[in-house]
Amino acid sequence: MTVRLRFTFARGGALIADLLPTAAPRTIERVLEILPYETIVYHTRWCGREINFPIRCRRPVPRENQTATPNTGDVVYWKEWEMDESPPEALAIYYGAEVIRDHRGFLPVNRFAHISQNQWPLIEEIGVRVWQRGIETIYVEAVED
Repeated sequence: MTVRLRFTFARGGALIADLLPTAAPRTIERVLEILPYETIVYHTRWCGREINFPIRCRRPVPRENQTATPNTGDVVYWKEWEMDESPPEALAIYYGAEVIRDHRGFLPVNRFAHISQNQWPLIEEIGVRVWQRGIETIYVEAVED
């Protein structure tokens, strides 16, 4: 199974992310429960070449397959791990290698999907477009292979 990430800006674009079921099975399960999903995608302010969008999972997502150094094409789940009640959550797509951190230090995220290298030019085009032109809408859906 894959996830299609479709951008609805005038220039559009759709990315296909391969899920990593052996690396993050519970993260994938929780994300699939909320699909299809439509929201606004933003460019990050602190973590470099990243676009992200808020989500709200129905059940808690545990830490699994965590990294603070995502690479181009990584799709990750983030939440404010230290909050007990209703923590903010988001999915993020990286169009460059980065180190995720804030004033507290490294911020671990669950890497649960990856976009293949042949799509990296489109990831960068979309990332730069969101950075330079502002927000746009994203539609996320599960796709059977």
